[in-house]
Amino acid sequence: MNKISKEDRFPQWLRSLLKINFFFHPCEIHSDSFKKECNMYCLDCTGPALCYSCLADHKDHHVVQIRKSSYYDVVRICDVSKFIDVSDVQPYIVNGATIVFLEERLKPRFKEEGVKYTCKTCHGKLPEPFQFCSLRCKRKGLKKDPELTFALRPKLSRDVSKNADIPKYFPAEFV
Repeated sequence: MNKISKEDRFPQWLRSLLKINFFFHPCEIHSDSFKKECNMYCLDCTGPALCYSCLADHKDHHVVQIRKSSYYDVVRICDVSKFIDVSDVQPYIVNGATIVFLEERLKPRFKEEGVKYTCKTCHGKLPEPFQFCSLRCKRKGLKKDPELTFALRPKLSRDVSKNADIPKYFPAEFV
C-alpha cells in the first residue's frame, strides 16, 4: 500500500478554508462594488475570503464559491470533488445543486427516536449511510483514523471493448 502524505490526507487549502470563521462579509477592498460580499475562496492562494471583484487577481486559480443553506456555509460537490474526496460526507440537494456542509450542523436538544445513521465525529443524525455530516467532521475523523483521507483515489479504468453490448453512439467516457 502506498503511503499517503500529510498534504494529500488533508490539503493546506482545506485547512485554511476551515479556519475562516466567516464568509459573506463585505469586502474591505471593494466596499463600493455591487457584488462586495466575500463568498469565494481561492484554493491556490489559501488567503481570506474573496468577493466577486477580487476574482480578477485570481483568474487562473482554482476558486470555489461558498454558499448558504439554512444559515450554514456549504460548497457544491462538483466544485470540490475535483480536488478532494468527499464520498464519505453526507451530500444534500439544495436548489438543484448537490452540496456538502463545511461545519457540523447543530444537533437537536431532544433525543430522536429511530435515528439509523449518525456522524462518526459529532454523532449528529444523517439521513443516509455516510460517515460524516460535514468537511469539518471528516477533518476531525482524520485524527482518529490513519486510513482516512481527503486524497482522491484513482478511478478504475474499464476497457470499452469488454462492453460490446453498449450502443456505438454512447460516448466512451460514459461507459
